[in-house]
Amino acid sequence: MTRHDCVVIPDWGAFIANYGVARYDEGNSVMERPQRIIGFNASLTHNDGLLVHSLMRREGMDYRQAMRFIDDSVASFRKQLMAKREVSVGRLGYFCRSKDHSVEFVPQGHATRYDQFFGLDDVNIKTVELLERETAIADVQPTPDLFVPKQRGLFVKKAVQLAASVAVLIGLGIMLSTPIIVDRSQQASFAPEVTAPKTQQVEMTVKQAEKIEVVEEVVKQVEPKSAFARVGNEEGHYYMVIATVRNQYELNAFKKKYSTLVPYMKILNYKGMMCVYVARSDDYGTLMNLRSELPKRLRDIWIYS
Repeated sequence: MTRHDCVVIPDWGAFIANYGVARYDEGNSVMERPQRIIGFNASLTHNDGLLVHSLMRREGMDYRQAMRFIDDSVASFRKQLMAKREVSVGRLGYFCRSKDHSVEFVPQGHATRYDQFFGLDDVNIKTVELLERETAIADVQPTPDLFVPKQRGLFVKKAVQLAASVAVLIGLGIMLSTPIIVDRSQQASFAPEVTAPKTQQVEMTVKQAEKIEVVEEVVKQVEPKSAFARVGNEEGHYYMVIATVRNQYELNAFKKKYSTLVPYMKILNYKGMMCVYVARSDDYGTLMNLRSELPKRLRDIWIYS
């Protein structure tokens, strides 16, 4: 959907990109950016080959395997809608079944962040009438006379600087004119007397060391854990799938490439394929928010349920 305006899932329906032009919201004085919104049309179910060839290219499947994968996914969608009334389709959004058994598609707000309008933002633009009204209100309010306070403040500042300079000069004169008496009665000898150590200084050093140890211990206790560790991968009917592999050899290669994620990886067997997931949750949005924690090449995740 980032490169095409229409993607058909055979026997299920088509995702279609709808474009909205920029418009001015007069109530909030905001010029809203153009938008690309993803919609769904359940009437378009023919196989145009786009999704099949995408699976063949990305997953290394042949045509028959790709078609079987799509057919199994559609059957799973229908079964899940009947059981849980909700089906996730990754970053695009999710399907839900209402009480009258109709199916509704709910798009996610961030599904179009990579469209051609990426980087544009809404702009605050005030109308001429509003600007004139604000100017009129500002003209009615009295302006304080700032001339006298500025001059007086400047004089006070100069006087303070002059007094400080005089104080510094007097201090230098006293220091230079006063003789320094050196008492040499306490000269070092060949047999210096042994004096007791200053216990107060040692106690302060020990206390400072204790404080440092306490601070380090607190820092270790509040050290943040990985977001995947906080969410967990043991419970929840939504799975955050980051890869699909066919055998143990491909799985080992994937683990070696993304070794930092190995502690959170678990395997979900699906129609002879091994789906690697790193988190589970009953909340769809929680898993979508974890995308930023993944390497860039893995952020095109699959939310399976």
